[in-house]
Amino acid sequence: MTRHVEVRPGVYRDSVTLMQLSQRLAEDPTIDHALVAMGTALNTELLTEAGYDVPRVKPSDLVIAFDTTAPSAGAVLATVDQLLEKSDRPAVGADLPDLGARTVRTAASRVGATVALISVPGEHAFCEAIAAVEAGLHPIVFSDNVPIEHEIVLKQRANGAGLLAMGPDCGTVILDGVGLGFANVVSPGPVGLVSASGTGAQQVCALCDQAGVGVRHVLGLGGRDLTDEVGGLSGLPALQLLIDDSRVGVIGLVAKELGPETARTVHELLAVTDKPSVVISTADLTAGTAELVERAGSSFPDPLHRAPPADRSPGTGRVLGLYSGGTLAAEADHILTATDAAAEIIDLGDDTYTRGRPHPMIDYRLRVQRLGELSRSAGVSAVLLDVVLGHGCASDPAAEIGPAIAALELPVHVALIGTPGDPQGRDRQADALVAAGAHVHGSNSAAVRAAIEQVTP
Repeated sequence: MTRHVEVRPGVYRDSVTLMQLSQRLAEDPTIDHALVAMGTALNTELLTEAGYDVPRVKPSDLVIAFDTTAPSAGAVLATVDQLLEKSDRPAVGADLPDLGARTVRTAASRVGATVALISVPGEHAFCEAIAAVEAGLHPIVFSDNVPIEHEIVLKQRANGAGLLAMGPDCGTVILDGVGLGFANVVSPGPVGLVSASGTGAQQVCALCDQAGVGVRHVLGLGGRDLTDEVGGLSGLPALQLLIDDSRVGVIGLVAKELGPETARTVHELLAVTDKPSVVISTADLTAGTAELVERAGSSFPDPLHRAPPADRSPGTGRVLGLYSGGTLAAEADHILTATDAAAEIIDLGDDTYTRGRPHPMIDYRLRVQRLGELSRSAGVSAVLLDVVLGHGCASDPAAEIGPAIAALELPVHVALIGTPGDPQGRDRQADALVAAGAHVHGSNSAAVRAAIEQVTP
């Protein structure tokens, strides 16, 4: 076994790219404990805990670490270089200039940008976001672990400059039909969403797409914005932007947390516009989206449901949910609690599980491992999973988790959150998951209720 640690000063890639790269290396049977990450304090701590001797690094340095049974580290490094080169290459057909810029302001001035997407370690995100505001850009802060006091100051500064600060921990944004972060491919239409919930917004977008209703904007806020502590510093301006946009015919608001005082202000603002609006509860995203679709003048169809050729008999005990989306996990927990069904819902996208590993929307290995540990004697009646599609997510989730589903003897219900236009192809994914033996639902709440029906004491 060869152990290799390498530092590349000043080489930067965003966190999503590096998580995907680390996952690709981990799929190679000759490679163990692969981590390609920026040299932050957290990442160096994780490497040290894994037994690596890490030299002094800066947060702006790229660290490559792995164990390999290959004859030398050269072949692995060649793969790393290939993946890094690919990630640094512009999209096919993109006509992008070589900026050669070292600051946000300089880059923005050269291309006429209006938005800056920030995906740096959380402790550095505030400075970059402020730089974006000072350059006249709307900042989208994908980074998490940003102190709430930094969020408040950032949003106050943005409001004072007439700009909208989205985030921090803003996973999903759609601007005039263009998706950023973990976003689904949807047709532009009359719906405008303000969202303090990433996977919640994705569920709403997917259900609107199933109903044939387009979504023009999803203005992501980060999960804390609509709490009373932050007070809707971005949520209220975002709602006003949708009110003022003549192309938006109906407004939806999705929030994991909506503080009482902030809720009153939100309802007061929505009450003075003639545009129909819906506050979509994350306790049942499907019911809220149905109302939104009807307000848009369309009928809401029964969400996608595909059953396997042969069903499995339930085991004895609880429903086990292994989720990647925090809002979807919370929705499942709410529905199960309301019915008094025995259940255990685990949000594998929580920081507890993502420390030092890719997010489960990108990397299915942890869920595959958990499924491999289950048996009919595990006290589980049925299994719940979410499979989230769209930009930034795993390229072929069904191929990753399908064999583990096929090996189970228990019923499996999958909430498939996506659209036919997504890079992974919703219908192709659904077919593969059904072939593996799963029930596939386009609605998370429908998947939960179907699993409840199979609970046995």
